[in-house]
Amino acid sequence: MILGSGLDSRQYRIAFPIEDLSQVPADFVLPLDCGAFDAGVFLPRDDMDWLGRRRYPARILLLSDREALIVPHPSADEQPVRVPLDLIERIEWGRILLIGWIVLNGDGRVIRLPYNTRARAPVEKCMQTLVDRWLPAPPAREIPFAGAFGEPIDLKFEYARSAELLAGETALAQFFQASPRGDLALVTSRRLLWITERRNGRYERYGTVGNSAGLSSIAGVRWVRTGRRGNLEVAFRSGASWHVPIREDQEEDARGFEAAVRRML
Repeated sequence: MILGSGLDSRQYRIAFPIEDLSQVPADFVLPLDCGAFDAGVFLPRDDMDWLGRRRYPARILLLSDREALIVPHPSADEQPVRVPLDLIERIEWGRILLIGWIVLNGDGRVIRLPYNTRARAPVEKCMQTLVDRWLPAPPAREIPFAGAFGEPIDLKFEYARSAELLAGETALAQFFQASPRGDLALVTSRRLLWITERRNGRYERYGTVGNSAGLSSIAGVRWVRTGRRGNLEVAFRSGASWHVPIREDQEEDARGFEAAVRRML
């Protein structure tokens, strides 16, 4: 999709792919040195609420082999943000009904990109490209599957896992506990992936949140018990951490997964 110079891209309500700079909407102002970007997506601004307010502007996310560039629409009065891929520690990607968001964590920064999921395919393609460039495939080698711990994965999480995994990316260990408040943790050939139905402590029936981290960013994994509640804690070298709440009846399997992750790290 190419927008003419007289059009206002703020009126576009769905995401669309940007495969070269000629497809960037004409009313966006790009940095002068952004000639190397070859993938991306347009993210439309928020719908207007009943008071006429919008929470976020239209943005474009552009990708090169080395960095991500986030450019807001000029009307937002925000500066473009450049994110070197090798400084990203964690990525959060949530899709709950029409609410979508991407969070890039690294180098002391947290960059949030909310969007509407009306047109999912361009965002999903861009995110697959982003993760592929952020965590390149390691040299091919035989690593035995360490086991599937916990309960049999259900259909919702099977779909969520398929949407997250890259072509050629394989699961090396898995832990799953079913809904409500389901959680799927995977060690893959590229990363640690945690998919959950939890958002800010709430159960989300109609969506999931995917959290990815490169294995080299992990400082340790341990089982922590507080009273009757257990947590699988993943500590990162930055000092941040994930806490995966585990049901009491799943403790043994969660400990088995923890041991498998420790061996791989």
